[in-house]
Amino acid sequence: MRFLLTTVPGAGHLFPLVPLAWSLRALGHEILLATAGPGTVFGPGAGLTTVDVAPGLEVEAIASTLHDSGEFEAPRERAIALFTAVSHEMLEGTRRCAELWSPDVVIYESMHGAGAVVAAQRGIPAVEHAVIWAAPPGALVSAIYPALTGGTPYVPAVASIGIAPPSLAPIPEPGWSLRPVPYTGGAVVPDDVLAAPQKPRVLLTLGTVVSRNEGVGLVRELVDAIAQEPIEVLVALGGDPAQLGPLPESVRAHPWLPLTLALPHCAAIVHHGGAGTCLAALVAGVPQVILPQAADQFLNAESLVTRGCAVRSTDNPDELRTAVRTALSGALNHSVAQVQREIAQMPSPPTVADALVTLLSR
Repeated sequence: MRFLLTTVPGAGHLFPLVPLAWSLRALGHEILLATAGPGTVFGPGAGLTTVDVAPGLEVEAIASTLHDSGEFEAPRERAIALFTAVSHEMLEGTRRCAELWSPDVVIYESMHGAGAVVAAQRGIPAVEHAVIWAAPPGALVSAIYPALTGGTPYVPAVASIGIAPPSLAPIPEPGWSLRPVPYTGGAVVPDDVLAAPQKPRVLLTLGTVVSRNEGVGLVRELVDAIAQEPIEVLVALGGDPAQLGPLPESVRAHPWLPLTLALPHCAAIVHHGGAGTCLAALVAGVPQVILPQAADQFLNAESLVTRGCAVRSTDNPDELRTAVRTALSGALNHSVAQVQREIAQMPSPPTVADALVTLLSR
């Protein structure tokens, strides 16, 4: 079969689809990624043949225009407005890609309306792949869809794939919950990242968006706050570490750090609450301190705090240090271990890939 993957630009939208894409390709199926912007770098980096369906697309510019308008205040409304605009820019290119390549199936991530529309218009079976768990299957794309079709009703996917353990979100029906096998890109890293720490090691990251859009000022403030604790600090910046200036001796910063490599030696992680980072920490069994910045991150933080796997904080230095001490105290360890075991029992990407092919073959 030919599977067309369609995603909004950005690591957080593409990376959750990579394990399934690899599994489908290992079964002998063809995979083509239709995306734009940063996705045209991340896609080939993951070994996926990629088409740029909206050359020059800048999601940040669209987000800035919507922010300046002040029209949308609630996070959900802002997200729908943003991804409707992005999907509109990608619609014609995605349609053209489907015409040229003739896929048998479209797999679209849960914020990408263009993939859902193109699949419906061409009569191709569509599968929705979650990139967050804060919204049920179809919740976001069904709100985006009518704006791309002049009001034509949303056509649901034939199946949905979730990415969260059942204690955080229900299994999609019809569909599956896919075991998170975090993919966070590759990088050349020094061997000391692999070395066991001499003191508790805390990983600090705000993902790929905050530093790129707003600079590294907040990251530097967080570093200065937690570096006062008797810990090692490992920073995954998503940019040039030189921007941070001179760092305390206990701090090491990297431009890109695969979380799957770093987390096993970490006693805690301080981060923004992105779904991929949350799940990577759960897989590794690492307690979390979350400082949500935007979008689903507030809901992710609430979900993990309620489950007992995380502490929520702000950038207030005293509050942040207290939160880090709580994460390192062992108070979260029992709940974290429970969810880690739960994830280990979820269907693997090869298992879901095989079940998906069986369903589609009917």
